[in-house]
Amino acid sequence: MRKIFCTIVSFVIALTAAAQNELVNNGSVLQISNGAVVQVNGSFINNATSSLVNDGTLTVTGNITNNQVMATPNAGTLQFNGTMAQALNGAATYFAENVTINNAVGVTLNTALRVDGMLNFTNGKIAAATATTPVIFTSNASHTGASNNSYVNGFVVKEGTGVFSFPIGNALNYQKVDVNLTANNTGMQARYNAADAGTGTFTNTGTETTPLVSYNTNEFWDITPLSTATGTVTVFWDGVNDVFPNAVAQRKVAHKVGTNWLNEGTVGTGTATAGSVTSNSISTWSPFALGSTVAVLPVRWLNVTASLNATKQAVVGFSVNENNVIQYSIEKSNDAQNFTAIGTLSSRGNGVHSYQFTENNALQNTSFYRVKQTSVNGSISYSAIVKLSATNNNNMSVFPNPVSTMATVSGATVGATLQLVDVTGKLLQNIKVTNPTFTVDMSGYSKGLYLLQSNNQVIKIMKE
Repeated sequence: MRKIFCTIVSFVIALTAAAQNELVNNGSVLQISNGAVVQVNGSFINNATSSLVNDGTLTVTGNITNNQVMATPNAGTLQFNGTMAQALNGAATYFAENVTINNAVGVTLNTALRVDGMLNFTNGKIAAATATTPVIFTSNASHTGASNNSYVNGFVVKEGTGVFSFPIGNALNYQKVDVNLTANNTGMQARYNAADAGTGTFTNTGTETTPLVSYNTNEFWDITPLSTATGTVTVFWDGVNDVFPNAVAQRKVAHKVGTNWLNEGTVGTGTATAGSVTSNSISTWSPFALGSTVAVLPVRWLNVTASLNATKQAVVGFSVNENNVIQYSIEKSNDAQNFTAIGTLSSRGNGVHSYQFTENNALQNTSFYRVKQTSVNGSISYSAIVKLSATNNNNMSVFPNPVSTMATVSGATVGATLQLVDVTGKLLQNIKVTNPTFTVDMSGYSKGLYLLQSNNQVIKIMKE
């Protein structure tokens, strides 16, 4: 077996063939020494008969395919540094000491990525759509730089005990959750869901005997040990998908066990728009949401949509089951983080109602919208965030996603025909669009990835 040693400070490997744009390590030992930098301006393939020893820095701008069964990580750094979408492929888990994500378009994991040192979120999201292709943090590993611009959309596993903040979210937002584990046998897995975890009975069988009276129906976290674990969970609220108007001291960690919602404690801290609550120690897991023991929500968000009218103005529609609400404020943002009010609507009174607001000016770019509710006692809550583009292309959105039963599609072109297909391309439904917003029944399909496609757009729907 040939060995290739890279010992200089900066080293650029020429591609094996310009048309292929790839470096193939086939039957050799590619050893990158401490201080050396190997940059692959294209894809990198590490075959099963080869060996990669990275004690320096390996920077790749294209896809990575790893078929080598790695036993331990090396001391170096792997950098995803492309300007187009990158993927980690292959038959074997990639072991790395340090990893840097610096690709605004993002990186998709089609095999697991195991980190033993530091994962540096510089720019771009990691898509880890299945439990078999997660980002794995060993007991030695941590991360830095996670923000709304860079995090994991999907599954993360943490090994070992102690405090860990899962750097997770969905396609739009970074929505972390923390654990402090005193026991963790083989790893703890977590994923964020911008959806309802499901109704249940409020009981007094949690770690605190006062039963809950409500829980957040707009988001939850799946936190599940791969075998067994013990510790606490910290749930955060930040104004995104947080529907709770309750006083901070009334907020609890809500834990669904079977068909029951349990109060796991303790006392919320922070402000009404930004804070957290930490549970008591538990040894049964998933799912978790924000809950309350006192105030019943003045509003339950049924849906929120955004579409363009004939003059390219944004039309925001929403339906609610409301109680003691004063008004609704429609808010707009360019980055899904900083919102500005663009209009208000008065409440129609208690009960189920639908509302519609049309923006004064034509939409010029891609924007995000949400609705802020204000109750008679001054408390507030927010709807889910919807995305809208100024063009007809890339205008559709799906909520919730992942979905368990009914998926709501917004922004579709009236008169168009959409196709729902599985990952093999098998046609499951032809959908004639008669309204910009409609629902797709996913309850009869198996768990997995599906595609909703038109002539100019493809939307991924994850069935859970």
